[in-house]
Amino acid sequence: MRHDREMRARRRIIAVVGVVAVAASVAVVAFASTTAAGLPAYTNGYQKWPKINKKPFTKCGPPCAHGGIKNVYASRKKIGKKYPNGTVIVKSIVDQGTKYVGKVAVMRKVKGRWQYVEYTRDNPKSRYTVLAKGQLCQSCHAQAKANDYVFTKR
Repeated sequence: MRHDREMRARRRIIAVVGVVAVAASVAVVAFASTTAAGLPAYTNGYQKWPKINKKPFTKCGPPCAHGGIKNVYASRKKIGKKYPNGTVIVKSIVDQGTKYVGKVAVMRKVKGRWQYVEYTRDNPKSRYTVLAKGQLCQSCHAQAKANDYVFTKR
């Protein structure tokens, strides 16, 4: 009888350790999928990607969701009139009166559809947090359907 209790206790300990290990690995994977600044890891090095715009632009819209000084980078080139799956487009935005990228708008093409997220931060040392995403962005980008939902042309 004592042996049965010891075996059950060992099984519980093993189960708890297993649950903790799985939870820890999920947390590590989730954390590893973002950069130190809080942007998605798939945006790493975007500043070295080819720019879609020839020089920074400041004019806004219509529509005008991203005011400031902007540059737009694409991880891949268009194939014909569309960007291939896996393409990531990053718009870096320096707000007026600042000298750092305070907003970053990201488009990522997955299974033929764009995913949208805009990030913001208050100062150059803080982490980015989500400002907007999803349908809010999609409803605006629908106006650029002829250019694969991307406003910046090249």
